Amino acid sequence: MDVTPDYPLRALGIGEIFDRAVTIYVRNFVVFTLMVLTLLAPYNLVQYFAIPNSGASLAQTMDTIAHPEKHPKESTIAPASLGVFVAAAFLFFLLSPFVASAVAFGVAAVYNGKRPDYAASFSAVFRRWLPILGTAFVELMFLFGSYGAMVMVVTVVAVIGAVSIKGAFWLSIVLFAIAGIMLLATILFLLVLLMNYVFATYAATLERMNVGEAIVSGFRRIFNKREFGKAMLMGLAYLALQVGVLTVSGTIAVVLLYVVKNYALQLAVGAIISSALTSFLSIVVAVYYYDVRTRAEGLDLEVDLQRLTS
Repeated sequence: MDVTPDYPLRALGIGEIFDRAVTIYVRNFVVFTLMVLTLLAPYNLVQYFAIPNSGASLAQTMDTIAHPEKHPKESTIAPASLGVFVAAAFLFFLLSPFVASAVAFGVAAVYNGKRPDYAASFSAVFRRWLPILGTAFVELMFLFGSYGAMVMVVTVVAVIGAVSIKGAFWLSIVLFAIAGIMLLATILFLLVLLMNYVFATYAATLERMNVGEAIVSGFRRIFNKREFGKAMLMGLAYLALQVGVLTVSGTIAVVLLYVVKNYALQLAVGAIISSALTSFLSIVVAVYYYDVRTRAEGLDLEVDLQRLTS
């Protein structure tokens, strides 16, 4: 059923992006949460069967804190189970762009005055599975490569500073300061690269670009004088919200485990809470993506959104 469009395509400030994301999230809470739960539910299910004693270990730790006179038997994680868990985590990371793109399809429907549809969004995304995987793989290789190179440079500067302490104390202080500044710059740059990664996978899905075109479009839209600073601020806001999501969901899960002492229930509730909060983060990034395209494309974006949800 169509609804009246309440979200005109216009340039938005950072505060307006979050305000619009909140409104979209509240009005379509269930469908967007289900989209993210599609990824988190299987991941938590694998976690439950791969590491079934992790809940017991946490419960024992909490019991030790509450009753230090007790000495519970330590539990171990089988290497095979840990391997399955690591493989599931890798698969989770690989499939995340599919869920993020499905959320972006849902936001496109909202912009066109329609209800976001779970089946239609995922159907459109999986038709583009190969470009999405190709784009995600190349972008992740670039992201990890950049991270490794920058960390290596920071480490070298810090080591030189440590070696210079006895012979040139002030030089070591300067080098440590430079290493700290470089570390901060590395974090900020990685946040921008993360936005670039999401934009590239969106382009491969929503704009039907091939891998090369999608990657180039991501860099073109983010790495320019007008957008780089805003992308950095959005990245910082996303990081802060992600930390908040992990804190809230983790705290609720631990409290629930302590109260009911049921590992399965703790995982289930944690998955639902994480899905609800993560769906909001996905909507924020999708709204930002459409904001960037609005300022660059104008009416062309409106036509494209109508094509997506036709």
